[in-house]
Amino acid sequence: MTTLIRSGTNARYSDTATRNIESILKLEKEDQKELSPYHRVSHAIGWFVGTMYFVVFECAMVLGWIAFNVGLAPAHWTFDPHPFPLLAVVLGLEAVLLTSFVLIRQNAIDRTSERRNHLDLQINLLAEEEATKVLRMLGEIAARLNLPVRDPDHKGLSQDTHVESIARDLRAREKKEAE
Repeated sequence: MTTLIRSGTNARYSDTATRNIESILKLEKEDQKELSPYHRVSHAIGWFVGTMYFVVFECAMVLGWIAFNVGLAPAHWTFDPHPFPLLAVVLGLEAVLLTSFVLIRQNAIDRTSERRNHLDLQINLLAEEEATKVLRMLGEIAARLNLPVRDPDHKGLSQDTHVESIARDLRAREKKEAE
């Protein structure tokens, strides 16, 4: 169980929580190390594109391009007269490439999220199994001490949970709702 221990204004986690956080961070760092240099570059570009820095940079570049080609530069230096067809081509190519970088980054984030969801499921299934065993033991202790169990759900909760049947029921309900 994760407990938050307060010490003055600083909060720190229990040793178990700290170990768990460090383990997850270590696994994520290992995943980063396994990426090829191309993926690292595309992740960095994908990250940068999603910031205000990129928006400011992009606006400055487009405004600079237009200003350069409409009169700030001598006439013989201009290379893309109004209506700026070269700018349109460059921005179109940029859009395609940046979309690809963002999608590559999003795919990696999705894989990480999927892995975390799978880990969450495994932990939840383990916790469910442990809780069922604890309820069974408590029921046995109550029976040995001749104590009545007044909770009507106790018997059902102390039975094994059949994940496959729950998953099938969930799928059937989803299909029914989709129709």
